[in-house]
Amino acid sequence: MLNNEVDEKLSHLSLEQLNNLLEKVKQKTAEKKQAIKAASKAPPRTQNDIQKLAELQGLDLSGLMREISKRHP
Repeated sequence: MLNNEVDEKLSHLSLEQLNNLLEKVKQKTAEKKQAIKAASKAPPRTQNDIQKLAELQGLDLSGLMREISKRHP
């Protein structure tokens, strides 16, 4: 979706609707951060654990490996 499309859709919302949307986005962001934090506490044990960790980070497996190598040279 392009920025002007987003602007057009949001411009029709009331201030209350925009505030509700903002709260939902903040809540989803906090939930995702918590899930990432919880998943990264224990080392992955199976291929599914690794794939789940990659999904939570918004990466594929190769992207996850690059991210790990950047953090632990």
